[in-house]
Amino acid sequence: MRNHAALVAAGEHGLKAPCDQVLEIGTFTGFSAVAWYEGTRATGAETFTLDIQSEVLKTTSDFFMELGVDDRKVQPPKRQSDPVRTSSALNTIKGKFDLIFFDEDKENQKLYLDLILEQRLLSPKGVIFVDNGFNPFLEQRWRPFRKTAGETLRKVNQDFLDDPRVDTLMLPLFDGVTQMRWKEGFAAKRGSSF
Repeated sequence: MRNHAALVAAGEHGLKAPCDQVLEIGTFTGFSAVAWYEGTRATGAETFTLDIQSEVLKTTSDFFMELGVDDRKVQPPKRQSDPVRTSSALNTIKGKFDLIFFDEDKENQKLYLDLILEQRLLSPKGVIFVDNGFNPFLEQRWRPFRKTAGETLRKVNQDFLDDPRVDTLMLPLFDGVTQMRWKEGFAAKRGSSF
């Protein structure tokens, strides 16, 4: 959670307006959602979560209750069993999010980015953080998995860099953190085909 708290601090510092809403794609145990909660205590930001792993839902909900993070909405994760459902959920979410965090489903993160930008879910002054952008070295038995994961990460990272709507910066923090925000002029364009 210390890593996520540092990201929150960086996000709050980098945002050009107070953070009122956070969207997290990939909740898992809920630690990062709680970090967003703690990091935005001054603004009382609401945190909305999506996750594709149904088996963690009860644990995460219990964790939120145990920590008492119910004085403002920290939504228990909504189960999304595949990318189609996650993208459908993104199509139904309303609002402008000042901080959006991707932490799962690397293969489909470009799809999620496209939907977020097309639906204008990222506020004009908001920031997107993507976790685990690097492929750190692991011991021999994990190398085949990491090679495949590394190829996926390389493609996703290149897709982020090539997107004309956002400025992208990869930070060498933890396992790699990518930061994106609207390029000058793109946040105001509505209905553009980009």
